[in-house]
Amino acid sequence: MTSATARIAIAGSGCVLPTGWGVEGFWAAAREGRSAIGPLQTPLFHSERIAAFGQIDDATHQRSRQDVAQNLQRYCPPAVIWGVSAVRQALAEAGVEPGQDGLRYGLYCCQGGYTHPSVASYGELLQESRTDGVADMNRLARQVLQERALDPFLVLKSLSNGLLGVVSLALKLECECNAYMQGVAGNLAALRQAHSALQSGRIDVAIVVGAGSELDPLALAALAEAGVIGTDGSRQMLAFDRKGSGGIAGEGAAALVLRRAADLPPEPQTCLTALFAHPRLDALSLPDKQVDLLISSATGTAHKDADLARTLARTGAAHITSSTALTGILSGAPSLADLILARQMLQAQSIAPIAGLTQPVDTHLPFVSGEPRDAVLHDCLVINRDDNGFSACYQLDLQADD
Repeated sequence: MTSATARIAIAGSGCVLPTGWGVEGFWAAAREGRSAIGPLQTPLFHSERIAAFGQIDDATHQRSRQDVAQNLQRYCPPAVIWGVSAVRQALAEAGVEPGQDGLRYGLYCCQGGYTHPSVASYGELLQESRTDGVADMNRLARQVLQERALDPFLVLKSLSNGLLGVVSLALKLECECNAYMQGVAGNLAALRQAHSALQSGRIDVAIVVGAGSELDPLALAALAEAGVIGTDGSRQMLAFDRKGSGGIAGEGAAALVLRRAADLPPEPQTCLTALFAHPRLDALSLPDKQVDLLISSATGTAHKDADLARTLARTGAAHITSSTALTGILSGAPSLADLILARQMLQAQSIAPIAGLTQPVDTHLPFVSGEPRDAVLHDCLVINRDDNGFSACYQLDLQADD
């Protein structure tokens, strides 16, 4: 039986984000403080108030499609394709191959934005039914009722466990598996289950993946109404900056492969040593010792980030940074993306700056801005907060296996 205190290491990671395909592109953008947020572009709708988005470009999407068999793509909205691609990246780095290595696997998936495909498909049908700028309702009815334009695959694409199903099929997995909802709470639940399964000895390898997109008019309208994203037409998201006027949504996928550190080669490993959560950020449990590095999500709204900064001060972190301004606010993989970035920083002993930060909301906190900062880093905290206030905290240590 495996010890309940077994150290759990990140053995591999992968991502498809607005920064491009792969962890290297994400890390390069982070080090350069180069935001991948740009003008919102879609043929289905236009908005002057919501003018920017952290969007996956077509070249990145086409590269991701190479990782999904053609016969499976009919079941996939774009985010699911990105999720499969991120998982394949993570498995390749970890050096494991399901079904070929005799290891026991677990799969834990978080899917966001899963209502997007049906809205987009309806939009495409309406566009196809237009004649001289006017919708031909008879033609639309024929397509839906007689030509089966809305076939059963649309229903499958809209399921909240679609990512789990397609990843399982793509990798031919037969294993313990669970599907979770989007956001910080979903990521935390998936990571907790993976962590527990590895410590108990039920599995040898845990795959944790999140994917989602809010590129949908109804989703963006809901985020705007809730105050999560700004509506002043801004095309830049400023995290922890006094000039920040609102958040910007994003899309993408991130995946981690977790293993027991004792099962890996005797070299320094980034280990996930603690997971905390609380419905209120100000009541979140935090380690009782100063940490070297803190990575925090941000809202992009100055007064909200100032409130968040007061909680961050409790950590006593030597350095503070954030990735939110690089990609926008991710629905499917917010915590997973930050854990990937934390691992990169611990391995590189270098801290990426907060993109665009020039006027910190709190000048007494050690926010990293401008250029990357080299530092001796032994541990890192990742703090994520959902728009509903639910918060999660992860502790990572750079450890050498005994």
